[in-house]
Amino acid sequence: MLHSPLVNADAATDADGARVIAPRRHRAWPVVAVLAGVIVFQMLLSVFSIGVLSAVRAYVGGESLYSKGQKDAQHYLLDFLEFRREDDFRRFSSALAVPLGDRAAREALERAQPDTEAARAGFLAGGNDLADIDGLIWLFRWFHDSPLMADAIARWTAGDAAIMQMRARAEAAHARFKADPDAPAASDLRMRTTDLNNQLTMLAHAFSASLSAASREAQWWLLSTNLTAAALLGAGGLGFVRRSLRQRAAAEVEIRRRQELLRQLLDSMADAVLTMDADGRIVLFNRAAETIFRARMADSLGGSISTLVAPGSRELLDRLRREPQGLPDTAAAVAPLHEVRCLRSDGAEFPAEMSISRLETEDGKLVTIILRDVSEKELAREERQARHALEASSRAKTAFLSRMSHELRTPLNAVLGFARLMTMDTGRPLDNQNMLRVGHIETAGAHLLALVNDILDLSRIESGEMALSLEAVDIAPVAAEALSVIMQLAHDGGVLLDAGLAVDAQSTEAAPRMLVIADRVRLRQVLINVLSNAVKYTPRDGRITLRVRATDNICELSVADTGVGMTPEQLSHLFEPFNRLGAERSAIEGTGIGLVLTRHLVALMGGELAIVSVRGQGTVATVSLQRRHGGEVPVVRSDVAAPSPARGRATLEVLYAEDNEVNVELVRQVAHLRPEVSLRVALSGSMALQMAHACPPRLMLVDMQLGDMTGIELARLLRSDPVTAGIRFVALSADALPEQIDAALRNGFDEYLTKPINFVEILRVFAAHSDAE
Repeated sequence: MLHSPLVNADAATDADGARVIAPRRHRAWPVVAVLAGVIVFQMLLSVFSIGVLSAVRAYVGGESLYSKGQKDAQHYLLDFLEFRREDDFRRFSSALAVPLGDRAAREALERAQPDTEAARAGFLAGGNDLADIDGLIWLFRWFHDSPLMADAIARWTAGDAAIMQMRARAEAAHARFKADPDAPAASDLRMRTTDLNNQLTMLAHAFSASLSAASREAQWWLLSTNLTAAALLGAGGLGFVRRSLRQRAAAEVEIRRRQELLRQLLDSMADAVLTMDADGRIVLFNRAAETIFRARMADSLGGSISTLVAPGSRELLDRLRREPQGLPDTAAAVAPLHEVRCLRSDGAEFPAEMSISRLETEDGKLVTIILRDVSEKELAREERQARHALEASSRAKTAFLSRMSHELRTPLNAVLGFARLMTMDTGRPLDNQNMLRVGHIETAGAHLLALVNDILDLSRIESGEMALSLEAVDIAPVAAEALSVIMQLAHDGGVLLDAGLAVDAQSTEAAPRMLVIADRVRLRQVLINVLSNAVKYTPRDGRITLRVRATDNICELSVADTGVGMTPEQLSHLFEPFNRLGAERSAIEGTGIGLVLTRHLVALMGGELAIVSVRGQGTVATVSLQRRHGGEVPVVRSDVAAPSPARGRATLEVLYAEDNEVNVELVRQVAHLRPEVSLRVALSGSMALQMAHACPPRLMLVDMQLGDMTGIELARLLRSDPVTAGIRFVALSADALPEQIDAALRNGFDEYLTKPINFVEILRVFAAHSDAE
């Protein structure tokens, strides 16, 4: 991947009139950084200066409080010596608390390990403002040995010593007067007290003078330091700027040299190379780009990159350009390829492969694109994608149908299977009423099974894979079966169902019986769909009539109702899948695929479905089929045979792998019809493996979906083990797709039985393997 070294540059025009890359002025951030450093340093120095001066001011203020306390104490002491009043001594002690507090603070800070909390309490007792106390402590700790504080602290210490002398003499006089109230006054004590007061006054003035001199000296030093620092940093910043400018001038010369080398290299490339700045403006456009985009370099430089990209790809390009994480750094060896649609200068769109990378510079981000026209490659890829999409669609449809077949047939297996077992149970026979009820269950279950099969077959119809069994079918019994299924629905809806099957025979045949070319099951489903639609859309007390009209070659079955009917607009959308024509907003149930499937089925049987409807008057649906002359009607037999007597005492070991307990119970009861069958059950694939290895059966019935594995996987594992390689496998599954059946037979299964279980078939399998022993 090539990355452009064109940094710090703007588009300009050379002597030939072509756009070139000219150096940009360097940004001023180093100068700004130096100046900011100077400002920050001076600000910190100013804060420090203010802190020092503020602390000195606090000490001066504290000295005033100290001096006032000392004066008040001396006044109260003289009154006490004169009048010997206890209140004067208490006032003396209270006034003395201020200098004593300052003394306690000083002694706490002069310790080897300064006690700041004790010092804070002392200064607070000395009447100092709480906001000034931290400054007092800080200045004392850091400058107590410096000229700023040393002399003042010495005078402070001497003053404290004088205060303590005054306190000691006052307490001695207080004790003497308390012991002997009539003791003579001590004139020498009064004189010494006055001398101490004068001494303290001089010390206080000297303390203030020392602090004032130190404050002025500190101010001078701090101001000098600020000015010196500013001068030094300013000179350093100026030198740094001059050096940067010299380096920038040398770098610009080098940049121009590299630009020329880069231009020669880029012009020799076969792929288009474009570089754009942070605003999307093109700053580099090589000769290959001129060829691919059919645009002149002079016209393209400085223009927007979006003019070369089709609208559908501009969002991708903008995202890659603006998000740094979407691009590799310039040190990357390979940049990812992106497929985009580009535009030539004449507006023609073409496919391209694009690799894009960024180059971070001091002036911003440059993005470089290498692009290749892949029009021919795109055609080949589209053909390949179309083929893959078709194959994926076919696989997805097969998987969906397989799963739906399994999920829908499994509960029907239990419904139909247990209903048939109830009718076959000779030990506990049903009475006539319950036998009739079970018959209704079987009829409804068979109808539901037919519906399931029709829904699954809709995909086969649309893909052309649907196969029907066309034969000569007598229309009368099929119509009677459809009417029996619909009769209860009509009764519940309060609709009169004309089941007379009136025949209007216009044929020259002697017998009115009519045979048509049809698939019996599909024909019954067609009639059920048409009749059920008529019942659903006919209001209570309405009427539905089924009529059969025959000619020499055509048989027409018409279902007329007195329902709500349809408008011409609704009729135009009648055969659109899942379009219920507004009925979805009513309480009428449905899916919108019944008539679509019905028309397909009728067409596959060589017939035609016609719908005539008038809004408010009703609808007539007519199914037209080809007649069959002289054919025999197949005899409909029950698919459940009575159990045959046992052939002997030999036991057939059968292992049934099934994860549905209802299906297990159904097969177990069917196995009871054959005393020679010994049935074991495994509820998962892993359990089936363990049971088969522990005691290999003669026969295994295997469901295709076992939860932890498929039936095919289970058979492969058992076939690969010499201990279980001789087991015979019969599939028993709700998945009835031909693809699944073929896959099972190719992978070692002898037979494939589908659910709902056909008792005749499963009993035949038991008998065949019992005979094989």
